[in-house]
Amino acid sequence: MTVKQVSTLLLRGALAYNLNQHHSLALGYAYKGDWEDAEPSDTYMVENRIYQQYQADFAISRIDFTLRGRFEQRFVQEQKTKFSMRARAFISVAVPLIANDDFSKGLYAGIQDEIFLNVYKKNNVNNHFLDQNRPYVSLGYRFSKTLDTSFDYGLFTDQGPDNAEMINVYRISVTTSF
Repeated sequence: MTVKQVSTLLLRGALAYNLNQHHSLALGYAYKGDWEDAEPSDTYMVENRIYQQYQADFAISRIDFTLRGRFEQRFVQEQKTKFSMRARAFISVAVPLIANDDFSKGLYAGIQDEIFLNVYKKNNVNNHFLDQNRPYVSLGYRFSKTLDTSFDYGLFTDQGPDNAEMINVYRISVTTSF
């Protein structure tokens, strides 16, 4: 296993409206910059995204679920700007292992997956309908209903123009909800 240099800068923000305690809508913007190792020198590619999102958060017994759908309009800048659209579907489950009765604090195991589908102008990105798949497993600790931290492992499938690449990802996540 090798550790590579930082290769991506991702800045994302959104304005969200809570329909009620469990459902929300959001309108957002993301900036993504990638440094790619290429000869004769490193290149920097920029992507701007506008997105719309629906999210549902709920619990069955003490198990927490999150479902999210996101629709993105992507402006990828290489030699010229190329437009495409992508749909994303996300599910996350957190199962308490050693936690208090209402699962507002404690140790938990998590599993999540997100699938990315190119739904318009796929030829402007990688020419494939299935863009990415990002499954994760995690072990985390919930400090309160508004603050979690976890150690996560994921095995991404990232579809390039010619072939799919499997990428091992290790991350430490801090999640807040104010």
